[in-house]
This record gives sequence, structure tokens and C-alpha cells, in this order.
Amino acid sequence: MTAVENLRPEPIGSRPLEGKRILFFGKGGSGKSTLLALVASVLQRKGYRIMVLDGDASNPEGLVRLLFGLGVHEEPKALAEFFGGIQRVTCPVDDPMPLTRIGDTEPVPAKPIRLREEIGPEYYLEKGNLRLLQAGKIESYGQGCDGPLEKVVRDFVIAGDFVSLIDEKAGIEHFGRRIPDRMDILLGVLDCTRESVSIARRVSGFAAAIGVPRLWLVLNKTESQDMADQMAGLLGDLSSRVIGALPYDPGLVRASLAGRALNPQAVPAEADLLVQSLERIAPEGDECRLDMGL
Repeated sequence: MTAVENLRPEPIGSRPLEGKRILFFGKGGSGKSTLLALVASVLQRKGYRIMVLDGDASNPEGLVRLLFGLGVHEEPKALAEFFGGIQRVTCPVDDPMPLTRIGDTEPVPAKPIRLREEIGPEYYLEKGNLRLLQAGKIESYGQGCDGPLEKVVRDFVIAGDFVSLIDEKAGIEHFGRRIPDRMDILLGVLDCTRESVSIARRVSGFAAAIGVPRLWLVLNKTESQDMADQMAGLLGDLSSRVIGALPYDPGLVRASLAGRALNPQAVPAEADLLVQSLERIAPEGDECRLDMGL
């Protein structure tokens, strides 16, 4: 048995992130996919059931390698095909109507997907209490707009107590398409660059405009406390939204070059602290955060 299988289940309802959808966003190279994998590893250890949705149409391999140590030829089938493919699924800007199953007019968000009953094994990879699914990838030259894949990301709401971790492509285009509308937590991953600060400020403006208070930030690849302090200074009032900071880890870079999956034994303690922050935020709302010493 694995360590995950040996976990003693916590009482039902005792896990505050159950049923929550967490969207990871950030600039290219900020490490959001790696951070998602670290969070998933901590959640697995805590006994959560996890659905990871790879919504980054532009990044082949990505989470398939981080979570399973596999390559692009072993990716699961695109969820867009479950809904009829990009010929049927529309861009959320051109057609904001919600996603529907084939042969059903009731929208998925109102009638969530029963993951174990409806989605066949060709659409996911599974490890213990975690399932990885992909909205779809850019597979060919001239394929066109990835808007239909974004609608899958927005509306693929599943039934039950899974915590959904959703990885988006780099930048902020998905905010222009209102993809965060159905998310419970928006988690910005910021590497130590001014570009990350700019993205955080832009997204904060979007969130304020639509009255969404559930925006939180994580500093990633910090090489020192001084660097974290400098980022907090650049963020100004947004530094109050920072709920975690993870150090730069050359071991993760070496694992990536070697094509290895994330080693659960190498997850830094800061990832555990971040999950604790997320657990406290989930039930208590906007005003609760852990003091990370920033």
C-alpha cells in the first residue's frame, strides 16, 4: 500500500476545501503548474479526493509529467471531446451560454458531472485519490481559437466532495473570457518579477470590478527573505493578499529536466503552510490569512 492508501479518513465534512474550485493563474514561468502539483501532493497526504484539471491549452506535457512522470504521448483524451469537440463547444465570448452534455439541454454547472459514473478512463489518469483531466491542447497548426477549451475549464463542475485544482495558461486572457466566474478561490502565483506584480494588480482590478473578494497570492521561487520583503513592498496594499511563499528549489528544476514526477517526499514545508492557509480561507471568507512573516 502507498502512504496515501494508509491514511485514516477524516470525518466527512471535516475538510474545508471539499467541493471547492481553485484556479491557479500567473505569468509564464512563474511556476504555477509546479505549485499546483505541490498543493495536490499535500492534499493527497491529508486524505482529500482531488480533481486536477489541466486547462493550459498552450503547454504540452506540463501536469502529466509533474504528477505522473509521463510525456505528451501518454496524455489523457481531451475533455472537449466528451462534450462534442470544438465543433460543438463554443467560445465563452462569442456564446456565453453554459456548457451542456451531448443530448442534454440542462447546463453542467446546474447539473454537475458525476465524475466516476460519466467520465470514462480514457479521459483521465489516476493515482490514489487524485485524477488528472485535460480540457484540451493546441494540437495542430491553424487549429484556431482555444475559446471552446476555456469554456470546458469554466463549466466543468463536478459533483461530490472533490477539491478541484485548475491550472490555466499564462497571462490574463482567461479573465477577459470570464473563466473565473465559477471559481471559489483565485490563486495567483507570483515569481519575483515586476511583471508578476503587474499581473496581480491587473487581476485585482478585475476582481474589484465584479465584486469578487476571493483573490489570494503566493510568492514563488523566493531566494531569500529580503527578496520576499522586496516583493511585498512592490505589491503595496496587495501584500495583504499574500498567503504563502515558497523558496526556489533547484531539485525541482533537475527533476523537470530528467522528466521525473514530483517526489512527494520532497514537498517543502512551505507547501503545507500554504494548504493550511487555503483551508482557513475556504470556510471563513475574505478576512482570514496566516501570518507568513512577509
